[in-house]
Amino acid sequence: MSQKQFDDLRKLHDTFEYRKYEMRVEDGELFVRYRFSIPGLRDFMPEWRFPLGERGTDLSDPILRSLIFNLGLVETISYYKTVCPETVVIKCGSLTAAQKDWWRKLYYNGLGEFLYRNGITVSRDRLVRFECTTTTDEQETLHDDRTYSGCLVPVGGGKDSVVSLELLKGEDITTYVVNENATATNVIAKCAHKKGTYTAKRTLDPQVIRMNEEGYMNGHIPFSAVLAFSSVIAAYLCGFKYIALSNETSANESTVPGTNVNHQYSKSYEFEEDFNEYFSLITDSDIHYFSLLRPFSEAQIAGVFASKGKEYFKAFRSCNRGSKKGIWCCACPKCLFVYIILSPFIDEKELIEIFGEKLLDKESLDEDFRELVGLNENKPFECVGTRSEVASCLTDYIEKGGKSMLTDRYEQEIRAMNAEPMSKILSEWCPDNSVPEEFTDRLRSALEELK
Repeated sequence: MSQKQFDDLRKLHDTFEYRKYEMRVEDGELFVRYRFSIPGLRDFMPEWRFPLGERGTDLSDPILRSLIFNLGLVETISYYKTVCPETVVIKCGSLTAAQKDWWRKLYYNGLGEFLYRNGITVSRDRLVRFECTTTTDEQETLHDDRTYSGCLVPVGGGKDSVVSLELLKGEDITTYVVNENATATNVIAKCAHKKGTYTAKRTLDPQVIRMNEEGYMNGHIPFSAVLAFSSVIAAYLCGFKYIALSNETSANESTVPGTNVNHQYSKSYEFEEDFNEYFSLITDSDIHYFSLLRPFSEAQIAGVFASKGKEYFKAFRSCNRGSKKGIWCCACPKCLFVYIILSPFIDEKELIEIFGEKLLDKESLDEDFRELVGLNENKPFECVGTRSEVASCLTDYIEKGGKSMLTDRYEQEIRAMNAEPMSKILSEWCPDNSVPEEFTDRLRSALEELK
């Protein structure tokens, strides 16, 4: 991909249309179909299915319709990026000027990695603008008099969601999954204290896959933003008060130093705050979207996982490549990162049993190792922790007598970083969070147990 291809495609296809959304109740589920179009090129009809729960639903409910409409807006990104038209025309709803700015920010920051890795330079003002066939100067905040209780906990199958599940033990929790996969299923099966599992189904239009194969533009989208909008629909339909994510403070660090390019942008605290502000303009609902683990770093989460999640050691997987099959690929930066971040807390023999091999002895992971620890400029484009905490974990490994090909090779460089000791890292608390006060004591107690 290149700047020229980007510019040429935008000239050929200058408009993307969000034409409509359709809803119906079918087999105990809310079925939703969207209709998008790149005029003269392709039409798209992605679909969602949401179990209704005990509340049922009223298809004319204005709050539900607004939530479904907005889920469609975040879904447009997957299709928009194939040619990146200058204008998105919305034919089935309206946005205020402030909302248009909100979506421009999400498009620009959420597609930051996509633009960077495809060699595209474009300003936020030039990337996209939104036009609506109906206009509104002020958003009406819809009143919601329903009562809510319990926690909806999104589960991907990695160590982070395991920690959230364990820290919420004793609460009324239901796990949330978008499309089942082997890893999430295995982890959820280990959680005996959950009330149940809520599974939403998302179906991409196959046309977008064909366009990728044909050479149109492709790349990373802010999937956690899709998760955010879909999870509030699930919470609204079934009456969950809390949507408790498992995003840590480490997600705030940019992937490319000195820029806003962050693989984890839609997991950052900035997005969390933006999303809550946007949601509060839609409705005054008592639903609360937050990350339970935001006060923690990846290293702290690893420590809590090692102490509270032993029964999940054989079930969890944090590998994106292997998650659908429920395996560790042992060949990607995410596998290596998780191996390193767990090394201060889990005996090396047991760590090797978890992964199936000693990852710090793999020559093929040399480049990933350099990126993770900060010897190369950029971090891997994966959901990984900060460079500094990786350096701290590796320093801890070396000082405890750990020996491996990669740490032996770069021991001098690692020691020269003067990384903070693990004792200091484990005592930190990030104040930039929106964790409800009723949960903070159990988080602080978990950190105290690590000391």
